[in-house]
Amino acid sequence: MYTPEMASAFKSIVPPKDFGVTLYDNNDFITMQIDPNELVDISEEQANQIVKYVNDVKKTLESFGVVVFIVRDSINKEEND
Repeated sequence: MYTPEMASAFKSIVPPKDFGVTLYDNNDFITMQIDPNELVDISEEQANQIVKYVNDVKKTLESFGVVVFIVRDSINKEEND
């Protein structure tokens, strides 16, 4: 399902500094995975940039007619203290 055209469109979206997502092709849909550790201790400005980036990626991939799911693992608070 993940085509070269989708890959090109995805790569053309510039991510915020020190942030990225991983895409998984599940044949019937694409999963966009976010590393929760990249969300710890970020500023409001960084959060806004990340939200914009994630939305841009999702909308871009959906423009090709695919379903996109966004996932992240939970953050273990004890690991980040």
